[in-house]
Amino acid sequence: MWQVDPSIRLLLMWLVALYCGSSQAQLHIYGQASVASPAIAIEDLDSDWSTVGAGRYAQAQGRTGLEIDLNQQWQVGVESRLDYVLHFSEETAQFYKKLEDNDLPMGQYPLSLSINAVVSRGFFVSYFIPLSISQSLSITGHILQPLKVQDGQLVGLGEVNEDGSYQYTYNLDYAYDSNKLFEHQGQDVSGWGHSFDLSYEYRTEEGWSYGVELKDVFYRFYWQAVNRDKGCYSRPLGSCDFRTEQVSQRQKLPFSQQYTVTKSLSSDSSVQLQVYNWSRQRAFRVGGRWFDYDLSVDLLSRAIQFGYESDMVRLKLASDQYRLSKSKFWQASVDFYWPIL
Repeated sequence: MWQVDPSIRLLLMWLVALYCGSSQAQLHIYGQASVASPAIAIEDLDSDWSTVGAGRYAQAQGRTGLEIDLNQQWQVGVESRLDYVLHFSEETAQFYKKLEDNDLPMGQYPLSLSINAVVSRGFFVSYFIPLSISQSLSITGHILQPLKVQDGQLVGLGEVNEDGSYQYTYNLDYAYDSNKLFEHQGQDVSGWGHSFDLSYEYRTEEGWSYGVELKDVFYRFYWQAVNRDKGCYSRPLGSCDFRTEQVSQRQKLPFSQQYTVTKSLSSDSSVQLQVYNWSRQRAFRVGGRWFDYDLSVDLLSRAIQFGYESDMVRLKLASDQYRLSKSKFWQASVDFYWPIL
């Protein structure tokens, strides 16, 4: 978690002042994390690529926050967040796999890798709009302060010679707060960002409901000062060179889409179909709810999700493996709700 700075303390004081006139206020504390890495087990992502399989991405997302429901329409809160999007070609993954196995056949390997990651904190305001007795719309705006950044592309070529020696060269355009290629700390970075969430729901008298949820639409960071390496990068080190400077630039992150269809079977049970998309990550979930419990399976990743929900607690856990450290798809969330009397 991040330290509470003066602007956040001011926001919390403002929330308390707003609450004083409301008899419907509710406190919501939450934490959410998800990781998808179809090419390699999550525990090996930062170290051992010798077991890499088919796949073209590794993506992770995390949120922790505190929200106050002021009334039935307004919510305000603070949030700490992580977004991590690593894309690569299958040729790149196989090159590094065989490099670690010392099993590289002679030839040339086209290489492509991009990273788009930010750690940030901020505050948000959400407004719920009852469009009719059967329709509703929720709009949320986030103002963000970025703390850490990795944003860049590497496109190049790997070559293996007859004697087994190898070299690879990248065209490099890489922005960062801390350089992960050469393991050194850059100069301080500064900027700000924003994103928006939209949620729409339509319910019928026959027990059907349809939902659309778009998160982090127009997700942008505007860097006043960020470190950037641009030029050529090679291993083993050769005549290739690049320059390092501080620049101003804009960073764009992807938004997520979720579409849900639910059929209520009784007051205590329902079945559900859900489609999810975030950059290269896809999910197609089918499942159901019975009293306070729900169970679903993602037909694409084969991850099984279990959930529990009561008036004050909501828990969810999903994985494609019994041993979580061996998972390639993993998700967990916890929510606590307290009425403020």
